[in-house]
Amino acid sequence: MILDSLDNSAGYESLHPRFKKAFEVLKQTDFSTVPSGKMEIDGDNLFINVMEMDGKETAPFEAHKKYIDIQVPLSINEKMGWKSLKNCGAPSVPYDEAKDVAFYDELPETVVDVAVGQFTIFFPEDAHAPSIANGFLKKLIVKIRL
Repeated sequence: MILDSLDNSAGYESLHPRFKKAFEVLKQTDFSTVPSGKMEIDGDNLFINVMEMDGKETAPFEAHKKYIDIQVPLSINEKMGWKSLKNCGAPSVPYDEAKDVAFYDELPETVVDVAVGQFTIFFPEDAHAPSIANGFLKKLIVKIRL
């Protein structure tokens, strides 16, 4: 897992061939005018899920096998739980290949505060519990195919 400011995103562009394009779109797009839904950038290789929801007090852990997540809160600060996937037990909801997600009933090893203007990167080895917030949350989940 990585937590940093969008201002520092250039330092992460070498980690994956699609990171540079992802961060360019994140920094150049006015997402206040983009409605909820899927924003395609490069087909299934790179897209953004624009989400609007009420924040949650708790969230189940999730993990992905085919995609890296870059998560960006837009409207309010968000808490995200993290736990190394290798330290998780069996999934509470088995891996769904079509949705690229498995869910886990776990306690976090770490909880991070993610402010507006910051981002997190979750790799397949990172179980994460996102969208913990008080109030209306608009956020972005950039999906980057491995």
